[in-house]
Amino acid sequence: MTGAPAPAVTRALPAPRSPAWPEHVIEGGILFLLVFTPLAYGTVEPWSEALTTLVALALALTWGLTMLAHGEVRGVVPPGWLPAGLFLLLGVGQLVPLPMAFHWALSPISAEQYQRAASVLGTPARAWPLSLDPHATWRQTLNLLSVSLFFLVALNTCRTRARLLRVLWTLVIVGAAVALLGLAQRASWTGRLYWIGAGVPARTTPFGPFVNRAHFAGLMVIVIPMTLALFLAGAEPSPRSPRPARRGRPAAAFRLVLPFLALLMGAALLVSGSRGGLVSLGATLVTMTGLSVRGRAGRGRAVTIAAAGIGMLLVAVWIGADLLAATVARLSVEWTHPLDSPRLLLWADALRLWWQAPVFGTGLATFGIAYPVVRTVPSSLAFSHAESDWVQLLTDTGIVGLGLVLATGVALARRLWRRCEPSADRWAGSLALGGLAVLVGVAVHGVGNFNWPLVSLWVYLAAALAAGLAAPTPPGSERAWIASTA
Repeated sequence: MTGAPAPAVTRALPAPRSPAWPEHVIEGGILFLLVFTPLAYGTVEPWSEALTTLVALALALTWGLTMLAHGEVRGVVPPGWLPAGLFLLLGVGQLVPLPMAFHWALSPISAEQYQRAASVLGTPARAWPLSLDPHATWRQTLNLLSVSLFFLVALNTCRTRARLLRVLWTLVIVGAAVALLGLAQRASWTGRLYWIGAGVPARTTPFGPFVNRAHFAGLMVIVIPMTLALFLAGAEPSPRSPRPARRGRPAAAFRLVLPFLALLMGAALLVSGSRGGLVSLGATLVTMTGLSVRGRAGRGRAVTIAAAGIGMLLVAVWIGADLLAATVARLSVEWTHPLDSPRLLLWADALRLWWQAPVFGTGLATFGIAYPVVRTVPSSLAFSHAESDWVQLLTDTGIVGLGLVLATGVALARRLWRRCEPSADRWAGSLALGGLAVLVGVAVHGVGNFNWPLVSLWVYLAAALAAGLAAPTPPGSERAWIASTA
């Protein structure tokens, strides 16, 4: 939803000005994060998270100071800003010390843990935060805040076709390079990422720069739909203009490379061994195909996407039919014998954990600390996460956090849905279609995989959604808030 808080004046968004040097700096920072975050092992280590946070804060500061220098605060309010902001406040609120009476009412598990700690230390019970691991909660909240700032800056800065093309082509090229790296590593695995440095931990399934193949699949689920959307955006002229505008569109030779890059990335995902990636890729392609059927050119677009999906499957069979068959077999076993799956046992325990803190949860990124209290899974493995974004979201932030995230997702999906209607501009509609497919794919992938710790996936999700929401539309169709600072 968009709106204009008083006393701001709401009016049609003016045409973008010619870029000044601060806008070039901001664009350079956006492109840097798109290159850096996946290659830095997915940005899961403190040093890479800190660098990403600093760059995001610098981009937001540059954007804000640039607006003040022009004498007005102006920008586009993203849909779902209110529940997203409240979710960040929830993360901060989990760090606020509260009396033990509040703990017994809101989070009995935290009350028991803090009372036990107080008795061991021989100190009286006092005010404690709701989070069972305040450091982990603060770290996760700071990561989400930095990504939110990155999304806001990208949405308000990348509002020209040329700038969006640079962002999208960077996203596509880095995604293809990561896929190619994964395939090369698969063929010449030495036990080390990038073939150098320390070996990966035992019982891991690395692919490309990611220690977990499911995280690689999560990146591909974001990049592949945007690659296809970028190809469709230049497939036909806009219905409002009989002549295709050449300026700002990819040159024909470069545009023809996009389907081949999509085939490469899709095949790499299918042979990576990620079951969740296989299912979520199918969900994104089905979503794009189903939504493309609408309109006069819908049949051709749907055929293009379906052909791309078939091509990905054929290339995957050619590269590693045995790997794909093994993934399908494991998925079939888990589907036909769900009660034998350790995931379901883990999720059953997680639901019991949620019942111990049903309203606000145990704190962001605290599953590894809280889970042993309710654990029944007979295994020597230590579970640091719930093997599901949605289940851990429920245990970490309670029903309030889950509701806020769902409200944010619905608001984003509604806006993207409206932008990809058959009557919409071809360019904006295609990118919105890709953004909506990404949103569906990420939601599906999060059912059986845990991607919350990976800042790189959040950065790419933010970039894809910003592209789908910021693509230029006919004048007067977008609204902005503008407040004079004079």
